[in-house]
Amino acid sequence: MAPHGKELSEDLKKRIVSLHKDGLGYKKFSKTLKLSCSMVAKTIQRFNRPGSTQNRPHHGQPKELSAHAQRHIQRMSLGNRRMSAASIAAES
Repeated sequence: MAPHGKELSEDLKKRIVSLHKDGLGYKKFSKTLKLSCSMVAKTIQRFNRPGSTQNRPHHGQPKELSAHAQRHIQRMSLGNRRMSAASIAAES
């Protein structure tokens, strides 16, 4: 799945964790940092599990085709439903 928003900078993540360790609530420092409460909560949860705010590696094999190539193949198959996979590959 694609990310739903922009990723926070490491400096901002460290500031969130330090404010949390100081004992402030989510709402207080989400307003001061101008972030949503859920973003703050997710950052703190991410820190509490492995002890680091860095993104963990994703599982699974990366996709071989780009989004553009997938759309092209889909358009070709929708245009001619009887076209075989071999003929689509030869034409692409």
